[in-house]
Amino acid sequence: VFQHSSRGEKSFEHRRPPPGCALSALAMPMKLYANADDYKTKKALIAARYVGLDVDVPKGPGGSSSTDGRIPVLETDQGCIFSSVAIARYISRICRPVGLYGQNLLEGGMIDSWVEFCTHELEVPLYTWVLPVQGVFPEVPEATACAKEDVKKALTVLNNHLLHNTYMVGHAISLADISICCALIDGMQLVLDEAFRKPFGNLMRWFNLCIAQPEFAAVLGSVKLCGGGKAAGGQKEAQPKKEAQPKKEAKPDAKKDAGKDDKAEPSPEQVRKDKLKKVIKEGGKRGVEIEGAADMGGLQFFCCSVDTPEGDVEFLIESMKAMNAKSDPTEEERRGGSGHIGKMIFSAGTEQLAVAAYVPEEKQDKLSCEEWITKTLGSQGGEVLSKGKELSTGIVKANPDKGVFPLKI
Repeated sequence: VFQHSSRGEKSFEHRRPPPGCALSALAMPMKLYANADDYKTKKALIAARYVGLDVDVPKGPGGSSSTDGRIPVLETDQGCIFSSVAIARYISRICRPVGLYGQNLLEGGMIDSWVEFCTHELEVPLYTWVLPVQGVFPEVPEATACAKEDVKKALTVLNNHLLHNTYMVGHAISLADISICCALIDGMQLVLDEAFRKPFGNLMRWFNLCIAQPEFAAVLGSVKLCGGGKAAGGQKEAQPKKEAQPKKEAKPDAKKDAGKDDKAEPSPEQVRKDKLKKVIKEGGKRGVEIEGAADMGGLQFFCCSVDTPEGDVEFLIESMKAMNAKSDPTEEERRGGSGHIGKMIFSAGTEQLAVAAYVPEEKQDKLSCEEWITKTLGSQGGEVLSKGKELSTGIVKANPDKGVFPLKI
């Protein structure tokens, strides 16, 4: 994974950079003056492995992992860069085809958002808890208690976001994943025990995925979770499945065959009841997504579509109720939780587009639910079915002669 030079420097070997990288112009490895054991240094080293950058980490006096002066500092041919976040961002931008800073401007902005979230919302409380355990400074019980609650809030935000996302941004590892994973390493090993981790199943799935990547493993090494849990790489090998015994051919049962023929089709009431379950399930999951987006800050009102109601206004109302239902954070698959967010939802059917607007009581001084649905439907030639301060509904009828199709609105 790495070699030691004759000068006692640690040099990380990397893959050859892909075409389009600025690395082709770099003749010599860069030097990173930093504590190699610090989680902030590991962010830069992992990013360097992804982009194919050779980085030397010089040893301090007497072979110590620290150096004199202000660190971290990245020494390049054209000047120096200091601050761990600035260094990680610089390295991530060196090779655009790798995509550590996203594939477009929007993804780049989202990555910046999560890096800032990591720095201020996660690292501050987590290391208030971790550093006394490491013996860096004495523990202050009141500060530790507050830190635990703040860590739980930050992990909840991440867990909600990762419910429907494999990575923090886009469909591949980015600087956001690297930053948050490295920030969690010490906590996962020292203080976040199995009981604390239990509610955050989505987060743990993502964490294990990250540390299993060769670029992460080369820098982080083997990660042993606090409380006896095992991270990726430490899981037991799956036992080979026993060969299934051939099933005996069942003799035809005339009575059962006759029963199948006599089995009646489900009644319309049963069909509608079964569909209602699907509507509520979809609405509950969408509510968690909306809550996760709101937790990132600034979101007060939201518009989205749902598929299962298929233009049925009654089903759409049930979907809205499922979104707004109070969620239990201890559940493995959370539902709802977005009752504090104003929203307008749409569902397209073959005959009509169903629309429902919801404004919680605490936001009714900012937006009128009746006015919101009236103006929205008015712009599409729709019809308001019900008006209320909290919930209003309406429809837009399909009209092929005028080119009005619910799916295209």
